[in-house]
Amino acid sequence: MTPGDPGGAFLRVEGLSFRYGRSAPPVLRDFSLAMGEGEVVGLAGASGCGKTTLLRLIAGLERPLRGTIKIDGLIVAGPDRFVPPESRRVGMLFQDYGLFPHLTVAANIAFGLHRLARAERKRCVAEMLELIRMPELARRHPYELSGGQQQRVALARALAPRPKLLLLDEPFSNLDAGLRASIRGEVREIISSSAATCLLVSHDKADLEAVCGRIVAQ
Repeated sequence: MTPGDPGGAFLRVEGLSFRYGRSAPPVLRDFSLAMGEGEVVGLAGASGCGKTTLLRLIAGLERPLRGTIKIDGLIVAGPDRFVPPESRRVGMLFQDYGLFPHLTVAANIAFGLHRLARAERKRCVAEMLELIRMPELARRHPYELSGGQQQRVALARALAPRPKLLLLDEPFSNLDAGLRASIRGEVREIISSSAATCLLVSHDKADLEAVCGRIVAQ
């Protein structure tokens, strides 16, 4: 299939259904969503409504029971097709950030760049450190950083491989109220600078309003 969606969607989810186990109730049922290239969309919904599961399905960490997922016009999940996560060019920022405590900031960012030559990997890490405004902290470890700094490092790691699509799972939930406002603005600027197509899920509508150009409800 040639990249590009006749309806103009960069990400298209159609009739998606999923459950954890045969006897479990459905987490998602006939869910559909369309996003344009470069769009930053927020998905609002209460805890437990399937937001994180949707991101895991798009990233390829779970396989849908029914429905299709297209990225840039290519089917990555459907009745007869399943593209593995490493071939989807999707970056994901997990709710707990998932940084490796034994690795430095620079090494965390470089983790997904093992296929690049050493010089190219070093250049990419330097670019990401500049993007998140943390070049002077490259040799620190996650435990030496504030919550907001850890979030920025996790975001840089997700962006470093140049994903087609960026998925953010409750990115502000681990931050205290006093820090959230400033970090929202920083994340918005980083995403804008990267020109990434981004889907952000949160139970907090204020988070979505501060970062996203469009909000849909789950």
